[in-house]
Amino acid sequence: MAFYVLILKEKEDEIGVTYRFGAHEDRLGSLWIDKLSGEIKELQETPEQNSQAFFQRAAVKVWQNWKKGAFPEKTSWAS
Repeated sequence: MAFYVLILKEKEDEIGVTYRFGAHEDRLGSLWIDKLSGEIKELQETPEQNSQAFFQRAAVKVWQNWKKGAFPEKTSWAS
C-alpha cells in the first residue's frame, strides 16, 4: 500500500513547532515537536481511516528533520 503524507508548518516559537499533516490539504491533522528534546505529540488526528499510520509517518519525517536541526515550511513522506 502506497502512502503519501503532506506535512506543512503551521507555527513555530522558541519552544516547538506545530505541523499539519495528511493525505489532502483540506483534511489535515496536527502534531507538535519540542525543539529541545525532539518529543512529538499528536494534537489532532487526520479524518482518514488510517489516522495513526499518517501520524506515525509524519512524526518520523519531522523527527528526521529535527535531528538535522531543520524545521522546513513544507515536506512530505512518500513510500
